[in-house]
Amino acid sequence: MNTAEPTSGTFATSDLLLADEARYQALYARDTGALSQMLDDTYLHTHANGRTDDKTAFLASIAAEKYRFVDAQRKDQRVRRFGDVALLNGVVHTTVDVAGSRKTLHNAFFTAWRNDGHRWRMLHWQATKIVES
Repeated sequence: MNTAEPTSGTFATSDLLLADEARYQALYARDTGALSQMLDDTYLHTHANGRTDDKTAFLASIAAEKYRFVDAQRKDQRVRRFGDVALLNGVVHTTVDVAGSRKTLHNAFFTAWRNDGHRWRMLHWQATKIVES
């Protein structure tokens, strides 16, 4: 059984957080060209409602302004690295316009990233709705 352990060394948590911030900035600007470079070709985006889009469908939804990201306040972020893969999770309050209607989403999130030797590219986004009690 092969169990991966988080690696240390030259990896800086800030490198991945900067890559994630750049991705959010591209989302706010609806810059699908920049997003395409930041997302791995195998990228999957799993929404809090359980629906999953592949990279092509996700970028098409951004280009069509089906979703317009306005703001994302993240907290409790944790980064772990396993070789050339890093995992980032936390909590996010996202303000988004969906088909002209503004919504605030409160989700836990999990992302997987791969370093291709030049930059971090996102492999997967997974959101889970946090139910207020």
